[in-house]
Formats: sequence, C-alpha cells, structure tokens
Amino acid sequence: MPSLQEALAVLLGAESEGAREVEEAKAEAERIKKAANEKIAMERQRRLNGAKEKAKAIIESARSAAEEEAKQILEVGKMERQRARRRFNEVVEAVVDSLVKEHVAKILKSKEREI
Repeated sequence: MPSLQEALAVLLGAESEGAREVEEAKAEAERIKKAANEKIAMERQRRLNGAKEKAKAIIESARSAAEEEAKQILEVGKMERQRARRRFNEVVEAVVDSLVKEHVAKILKSKEREI
C-alpha cells in the first residue's frame, strides 16, 4: 500500500501546487489588468489634455479674429463718420442759405397777402 499512499501524497502535492499556481496566475492577471487600466486612463487623460489645448487654440483664434473684425468695423465707422462730416461741411452753407431763402420768401409772401 505504500504506492497508494505515495500516489495520494503526490496528488495532494500536485493539487497544492496547482492551487498555488492558480493564485499566482490570478495575481499576475490582476497586475496586468491594473497596468492596462492605468495605461487606458493615461491615454484618456492625454487625449483629454490634447482636446483641451485644441479647444483653447480654437477659442484664442476666434477671439483674435473677432478683435480684428471689431477693429475693422471701428475703422470703417470712423471713415464713414469723417466722410459724413466732410460732406456736411461741404453742403451746410448751401443748405442753410436755401432754408433762409425759403423762410424769407414765405415771410415776404405772407406780408404781401397782408397788404
């Protein structure tokens, strides 16, 4: 019967070794899973940071374009205002003279009716 006891001892040893190897494999799988999750998290953060930087660049570009457009609008407005002022200065005397003549003509006409 010693061979039966030896076989049983070998089987128990093999079972114990198998259980130890299973636990080691589980621990290794957990380390691999943790490392993969960390890599995924780092990649996700890297992409998020890249997207943030891209968004900042787009916003800055849009702000810069808006400022430039605002400057151009102000410049066009300034030029229009100067043009209107020049035109006003060119015609103001003629307009005033015309209005005065019309008013004087009305006054004279109403005075003629009174007479």
